[in-house]
Amino acid sequence: MEIDQETRDNIQNFVTSIGKCNQKESQIYLSEILEDNQFLDSIGKKGNNMGGKQPFSLKVLAIDRPSYLALYVLCRALKPEIAVETGVASGMSSSYILRALDKNQKGKLCSIDVPWHTVTQNWKPHFSDETLTAMPIEKTPGWIIPEFIKSRWELTIGRSYDKLPQLLNNSGPIDFFFHDSEHTYENMTWEFKTIWPQLKKGGILLSHNIEANSAFADFEKSVGGNTFRVTGKNTDGWTVTTGAKIKS
Repeated sequence: MEIDQETRDNIQNFVTSIGKCNQKESQIYLSEILEDNQFLDSIGKKGNNMGGKQPFSLKVLAIDRPSYLALYVLCRALKPEIAVETGVASGMSSSYILRALDKNQKGKLCSIDVPWHTVTQNWKPHFSDETLTAMPIEKTPGWIIPEFIKSRWELTIGRSYDKLPQLLNNSGPIDFFFHDSEHTYENMTWEFKTIWPQLKKGGILLSHNIEANSAFADFEKSVGGNTFRVTGKNTDGWTVTTGAKIKS
């Protein structure tokens, strides 16, 4: 996979600012995933089976690439025992987290999502390009995840509001959380407040699409400390921002 220098710098600055690895380590981890042909080819082959005017894989890989890569580098550096994710869809973010856990040879990813056919219209991504299928309705959440990294994955079907408390009761304190489920103020705020007490000291809370509303900014003010951000572009050219906070 090729990325421009600006994107590379944004990812490395984001990760090193969080303090989980230095510049040299972030360069190693980033190069590692960019050159991981086994992983990238597996995603590409699954994506190409979707048809369309252009291969799915070529387009889905371009959706907020900085976020995927930052998730990988952070998980390689943090080496979480327990990572939790809300919102899976096709499973691109899940794949990058799981590949990092696979490379670490430790850790588990616990994901929560709903079947796509049950999702209301306002949850679905809006792409002006009709050749892109972000989540085929007949597919289950995480359908694009390579088979060889699924052993570290546990998927719970349901809404986070219903499933997250029990998941946390079963898992105990967690190291890493990534929100990418329903981007409403109420849901984002509830997830942040639910996760924060269960996050280990030094653990990371991340949220995708923090530009959607003020939930992350309000949470940031309520808990204090430093906040870190990395921006990318989706296929329509819209800026997408992922925010991160560290539990002190």
